[in-house]
Amino acid sequence: MSVVGEGESMAYATTPEVRTRLRQERKARGWDIEEMAAQLRNAAKQPHKMPSVSSLRRNVERWESGEVVRITERYRILYARALRMREDELFGYGSEETLAPAPNEGDVAAIRSMLTALVTSDRQFGGPRIRQQAVDYLTTVIEPRLRGRAPDRLRRRLFSLSTEFTMRVSAMHLDTDQPEQALALLGRAASMAHESRDLTLTSWVLSRRGEHEMHQAALAGHRIEQRKTHLDQALAYTEGAAGIARAAPPLGQAFLTSKHALAWSLTGDRAQTQRVLGRVREAYEKAGQVEEPAWMGAYNWGHLRHEEGRCYVNLGMGREAVQAAQDSLTMRTDLRPRAFSLGILAIGHAQANELEAACGTTRELISLAERISSRRVRIRLVEVLDALKPYEPDLRVREIREAARPILQGCTA
Repeated sequence: MSVVGEGESMAYATTPEVRTRLRQERKARGWDIEEMAAQLRNAAKQPHKMPSVSSLRRNVERWESGEVVRITERYRILYARALRMREDELFGYGSEETLAPAPNEGDVAAIRSMLTALVTSDRQFGGPRIRQQAVDYLTTVIEPRLRGRAPDRLRRRLFSLSTEFTMRVSAMHLDTDQPEQALALLGRAASMAHESRDLTLTSWVLSRRGEHEMHQAALAGHRIEQRKTHLDQALAYTEGAAGIARAAPPLGQAFLTSKHALAWSLTGDRAQTQRVLGRVREAYEKAGQVEEPAWMGAYNWGHLRHEEGRCYVNLGMGREAVQAAQDSLTMRTDLRPRAFSLGILAIGHAQANELEAACGTTRELISLAERISSRRVRIRLVEVLDALKPYEPDLRVREIREAARPILQGCTA
């Protein structure tokens, strides 16, 4: 099909799949409908000659809902420009399988390299630094290849790797305070995990879904009913993940079960939390006996001890939290993971009435937080300051609160 100009008015019918794709691609970029309309307008060569954003907003609503099932070539071109996708990828011209690039081993190696770079950047600098590039790579490189024909073994490997990638992008959206977009990406990851036929990946997606609910529970603060609803859902998701994980290799089982312990700790049930943590330790002691899934390469004993420390902090067990956090910090050297563990260490010291150690650790956390673009790191800093409130009369605590003020501008947990 020849490329036509922006002004041409030939219209094409959209399928339900196209309408779903338009909605998913918009949400994956963190855009609401009004922002999508603005992006369409800005994609035109002469935006001032385009309809207003409010008029375009109504069009976007109609195209996504199916109220209007035909879209002109002009807007197809603008959509492709705004979303930085090829027109055929977004709208399709006949069979998607025919048009989609056939994946090969080189694609798997390239995507793995990109994922490794993405994880490294995310852990060192925070999610916002590279989030848009990650979204673009997912939508323009990875997902088109998932639609191509490939031998079953290669196809499953590709879907496994794509699940990892999508979950990382989801976490980056959560790190930039975009929970709805993070949730939509988890939905896409769940579909990919199903296609991979790897139960450990399905369990991992469920555990991340539980973590999403825990994050929302933390943001609920003193809204008791809302917090309880999120915690109930977190328990349900992580229990499902832990159940599936019983068939996983030991290290994967330990990692996935630790999320269930974390959900229990947020309810304040010390006995149940410790029972689940016992299962985590039992699984870890068997590690090394069999091959672990590839995605576990990013996690180790330091991560497990960090999760254990989080549980102890939630239960008010300061001394146990300090020991777990200190163990985790021997292995968690990248800035963002280290900042999270420093937060646990500071809270543990505060709970154990070790004020000097709590203040020193908090100062180190503040120094790191200044260098990382991460909403969740700032929330952890808020939690540390809350733990220091009983010591507010102390000059050291007041100085710390003042030092944290610029970092926490506009941040409320």
